[in-house]
Amino acid sequence: MESLRYLSSALTALSAALVAVALSASPALAAGSVLAPSAQTVQVGETIGLSVTGFKPCPAPAAPEVFWDQDRLSYTLVAGSLTANDFTVDFAVPSSPVGSHLLAAGCPTAAGFVVQQRAFVEVVAAAPALAPSPRSVQAGGRVTMTGSGFDLCTDPAGSTAVELSANGTPLAVASGSNGAFQQAITVPSGTPAGRYPVTAQCSAQPGSDLTPASVYVVTLALSPSSGIPGTTISVAGAGYTQCHEVQVQLLRDTTQAVAASSPLVPANGSFTTEVTVPASAAVGTDYQVDAGCYPAAGPSAAIAVEPFAVTSPPSSPSPSPAHSGTTTSSSSPGSPAPKPSRHTGGLWAPVALAGGTGAGLALAALLLVHGRRGRGWVKKHLRVVAGSAGPLSADVEHRPGAVSVSLGLEPHFDHLGHQQYEEVTAQ
Repeated sequence: MESLRYLSSALTALSAALVAVALSASPALAAGSVLAPSAQTVQVGETIGLSVTGFKPCPAPAAPEVFWDQDRLSYTLVAGSLTANDFTVDFAVPSSPVGSHLLAAGCPTAAGFVVQQRAFVEVVAAAPALAPSPRSVQAGGRVTMTGSGFDLCTDPAGSTAVELSANGTPLAVASGSNGAFQQAITVPSGTPAGRYPVTAQCSAQPGSDLTPASVYVVTLALSPSSGIPGTTISVAGAGYTQCHEVQVQLLRDTTQAVAASSPLVPANGSFTTEVTVPASAAVGTDYQVDAGCYPAAGPSAAIAVEPFAVTSPPSSPSPSPAHSGTTTSSSSPGSPAPKPSRHTGGLWAPVALAGGTGAGLALAALLLVHGRRGRGWVKKHLRVVAGSAGPLSADVEHRPGAVSVSLGLEPHFDHLGHQQYEEVTAQ
């Protein structure tokens, strides 16, 4: 139990002070002890495991330590691996040159460091890697490309220059150091939905692609793109191959969800659905429809966004005034204004009434300030007759409890020679 107590203390808290390490060329290793890394060939930054068996507890108050060459390692104890003389830890390979490196486990002493176990691992150059963020974007959108392991593109001063391209078209030249870089690129407008391959090559050695990465272009289309409250928006999308399910939302001010579709499974990355603008939606241009994978991975999980405007409903027409009838009169275009009548001292002005019901509708009277029209005159100039004597050709609008009929007289000349147009509307 005493040994277990010492070992547990060593694994849960490492001393903050650095120790002087004296690694003997031929250290006296503990009998039966084994130090086994999970990989013999590693890359800088890679996480590997280290299994320690047959470890002899360190004299109190010393605690066991693990070293990489001359530097003490920070590690994480693997859950459930701790016993009296055995344990397993995980650690990240520190920055080191390519070549062989020593791993050692042992106990610190006043004279240095007593090695109980040791092993060697080989550090190799990292393979070039290129990763986009985000992985999916609409055409015309921006993507940040992160590169690592581009040692072939690094000059002796440590500067890294990499040319990024897609389908043979240059996109940007990325600058970094020690084989790493970050560079924003723009996916050209009009790029179709689907995989968009981005490749990298050394600027100093063009013509040889080192590694590819895939950006996925998505599309989102709305019909209509504006509408009154209650409008149903048809939404179509393509290129959502990375989503098991897709959800479409109508947002206001980019964050306030006012409507959403049910999650749906895209067929080969494509989908169609509908979203209805709530009847309570306020008028404004600050709305948008977005589509993203469901369930959402975070507050900015939208993959594609299109604007939408909520417009005002059309105003209702004002009702016609309820009265028995009206007439209008006008002169032909270009004719001189009527002169005052010597009989009335004023303009000719029709004042007429029309009445009747059903098929028996007839003209009751057409009165002018100048005098009454005779029956024969009206019959001669009436161009629309509504009644049982002939076909009904007047405009009739059927409304509950009312019938509206418009009657007109043939254009005719008044006593001054001006052509007149007279209409009668009856309800």
